[in-house]
Amino acid sequence: MRFLLINYEYPPIGAGAATATQAIANQLVELGHKVTVLTARYRDLPAMRVENGVTVRRVRCLRARADRCSVPEMASFVVSALLSLSFVILEDRPEAAIAFFTIPCGPIALVAKTFFGLPYVVSLRGGDVPGLVPEIERTHRILQPVRRASLKCALAIVANANGLRELSEKHDPFPVRVIPNGVDANFFFPAEQPTAAADSFRIVFTGRCQAQKNIPLLLEECAALRAMSQARFELHLIGDGPLRAELVKQAERLGLADCIIWHGWSGREELRAIYQRSHCFVNPSFYEGMPNAVLEAMACGMPVVASDIPGNDAVVRHAETGLLFTLGKPGALREALLSLLQDRGTALLMGQRGRAQAEQNFSWATVAAHYAALFEKA
Repeated sequence: MRFLLINYEYPPIGAGAATATQAIANQLVELGHKVTVLTARYRDLPAMRVENGVTVRRVRCLRARADRCSVPEMASFVVSALLSLSFVILEDRPEAAIAFFTIPCGPIALVAKTFFGLPYVVSLRGGDVPGLVPEIERTHRILQPVRRASLKCALAIVANANGLRELSEKHDPFPVRVIPNGVDANFFFPAEQPTAAADSFRIVFTGRCQAQKNIPLLLEECAALRAMSQARFELHLIGDGPLRAELVKQAERLGLADCIIWHGWSGREELRAIYQRSHCFVNPSFYEGMPNAVLEAMACGMPVVASDIPGNDAVVRHAETGLLFTLGKPGALREALLSLLQDRGTALLMGQRGRAQAEQNFSWATVAAHYAALFEKA
């Protein structure tokens, strides 16, 4: 089958959903399908390139940053993608499409079906579902007719976690099925030798420096942890974003500057190396779809301390592969980190269980096969 995958973000631009799109595209090729990706062009990225058997077509749009995209920038992608759509379809002859994010990519798939008869699936990723991101609720209300038209005409609607499915069905009257995110467990794997217990306890966070990720709480709890424990620890922050400068100032005020390592955005190899040298991964987010970073950390054999929210609770098994803490409960994050810091044997065991879970339940090959099956049944 010939697939067209539509996403306004695709590596090296974007974050978790871009990584997921690339992984699904690569696995569809492995399964014997032909795949074209329609995405955004950024700086000197080529307009067309074949990557691992995937034809990546990039259209020009207004995009200032690799790590994030504003609503006007998304709109510019939609316009460019629609202008290029007929050429892409006539050139690559896709038989099925997957639109990642209802907004902005759903309308592109809707046009492809209306004028070219191309069946499509919508893959919900988080921010495109009303009720998840408070900052864009007004935009969701304005775009509700477009969003619902895109969902109504889809062959299927897919969410990557039950929490996201329930939220979508609450706001839009269409059934949603769940296909979870995956992880490349062949690329992300534990170090051959566990990190020495005598080493400073290394805590890792990966993600955008934005309000959703709740990094100020992480810094506050690490400052409290330092005050109450003699054990040495390091906090490795991987990522960048609009709040980074404020977070650096907060860390200095809290006296954490000497134990924080700011990595910025890291390549896959560097990211894996940091994971393999670390003892614990933390994700204190206010909301998530299904976080790729958590799956990657688990695949590298790290226990995960995460906020007890939909998305995280679909991946982390409390007291088995990590610890879930209650947002709003004072000291809950600190207590979870302290328990792992003081009992590294349990932390190591949790990490081993997380690795096994990532291998058994979250394969990208399985994810891609589930998406392909939606069209084969039709």
